[in-house]
Amino acid sequence: MTRISAFIAPFFLSGHVVSGEYSPIRLFLMRIFARYIEVPLLHLSYLACVGRLKFLSKFFLTRWLIVYPIAYPFGHWGDTGRPVPLNELVEMVEGLEGRLAVGPCRCRIGHKACDHPMEADIVIKTGTDVWLEAFPDKYRVIDREEAVRIIRDCSEQGLFHMVFLHCLLGGAVNEYVICNCCTDGCVPYILNRSLGQPVYPLVRGEWRVEVDPALCLGCGECVKACPFSARRLREGVSEVLDCFGCGLCAGRCPVGASIIAERTL
Repeated sequence: MTRISAFIAPFFLSGHVVSGEYSPIRLFLMRIFARYIEVPLLHLSYLACVGRLKFLSKFFLTRWLIVYPIAYPFGHWGDTGRPVPLNELVEMVEGLEGRLAVGPCRCRIGHKACDHPMEADIVIKTGTDVWLEAFPDKYRVIDREEAVRIIRDCSEQGLFHMVFLHCLLGGAVNEYVICNCCTDGCVPYILNRSLGQPVYPLVRGEWRVEVDPALCLGCGECVKACPFSARRLREGVSEVLDCFGCGLCAGRCPVGASIIAERTL
């Protein structure tokens, strides 16, 4: 893995000479990504992981060709998501500056394989102008109240939320879209689950869930809700494993035993 990454990185990173949020180079690459690359890449990734081409991710040679030249560099340096709990995301949206816009979920456009809400991608910061320019007939400007309403509606349907980051180079954190994700249709989530965190990593945010054992009923609702298989019951009490911090389990706990807390190192 290290040798392959060292070989690939210079070629991949040559497009990321400057990774600042308002870098003309980064914004140019984002425009190319939005208009020509994103949906075809999501479509092919879905097919290769869980669709009719999934044999490609099972056979050694084709899996290698998917993982190392494409998925690994893209997930580490190009574009990936960070799960964010509902209330913390609402607070973030209410504090955002600049315009927001909403449009159709790029994953669902690509694979057309799930029936979750289509108008669920909320572009923010530099992403707003890029996606409005690229798809003026598909994205529309919204206010913060409508953005929060969309997020809450998606949460009530069992979706979890991720803020996506572009050009992860040198510690850069360029947030550009809020996605309302499902386990059967979110392609970055499927890539992470199919190929593993070391290959296509999702970014752990500032939060994780903790359990108050005195309140826990051992009902297992948190285990069912967790999209990352990070909850289990042990001796009748819920236990948190490798939490990504989406907070979906906390919203499903009937007695408030699962609590969102700041992640400590």
